[in-house]
Amino acid sequence: RPGMSMRDLEREAITAALKEVGGNRREAADILGIGERTLYRKIKEFGIPL
Repeated sequence: RPGMSMRDLEREAITAALKEVGGNRREAADILGIGERTLYRKIKEFGIPL
């Protein structure tokens, strides 16, 4: 999206993936193509509520 930083896009993608799979972090990581540990770290980094 125009005007969004890479960080904003990443946060939005993680939030959308978690919503799509009902909060299942393993499935969200698969959708995003990242490891579960990376997803956990980014959830904490971005302060995404679970």
